[in-house]
Amino acid sequence: MNAEPIPSQDALAFRNALGSFVTGVTIVTTRDRAGQDIGLTANSFNSVSLDPPMILWSLALISRNLPAFRQATWWAVHVLSSSQETLSGRFASKAADKFTGVPVTRGPGDIPMLEDCAARFVCRTAFEYEGGDHAIFVGEVLSFDRAGHPPLVYHQGRYGQVQASSAGFVVDQGGRSRLSELGAAMLLELLAVAADDPQGGRQLARRDPDKLRAMLGRLLEGASA
Repeated sequence: MNAEPIPSQDALAFRNALGSFVTGVTIVTTRDRAGQDIGLTANSFNSVSLDPPMILWSLALISRNLPAFRQATWWAVHVLSSSQETLSGRFASKAADKFTGVPVTRGPGDIPMLEDCAARFVCRTAFEYEGGDHAIFVGEVLSFDRAGHPPLVYHQGRYGQVQASSAGFVVDQGGRSRLSELGAAMLLELLAVAADDPQGGRQLARRDPDKLRAMLGRLLEGASA
């Protein structure tokens, strides 16, 4: 039984449904045969294989950058950090020269390498496939580095950041809620501001944070009893 194609009027709904999947944000760079640096923002990045190490990403067939990547031997995928939202917007634009004022180093084939990313992967083209209205590029990873910066994420058309669970304001301990270290510090700041003594509040947090957490823990326990 053949699957029915999605009606054209449902294309936007399909796009929005795909947007439910949270992705990272990357910038893919290469250098064309004329020696011009090429770069674009993409969130179609994914891992393929660990042995050998391989990754993939896809590019629309109507992209003006498609010929450069089809001819390229080398390209690099930069996983953006949470502080690089502006850079993502710049490389998503149709600006004539996106690299003006952007510090780069040079990789194999003289490809441009961006700085301060969460991670970078230098790849040699292994395969290219056509998937509907996109070209899928599979690259063999020849080198990579990881800075450990929190990544920039994208969801439902908006940028976001990853927040570690330990960074929450309240934690669950044995079925009872307790303020986390961050939660205690934030509550103290609010209390200090309310008392018109923000400096004193910060000093107390630094001087005896354990006592503060115990006091606020008892406060929260009493409130939830």
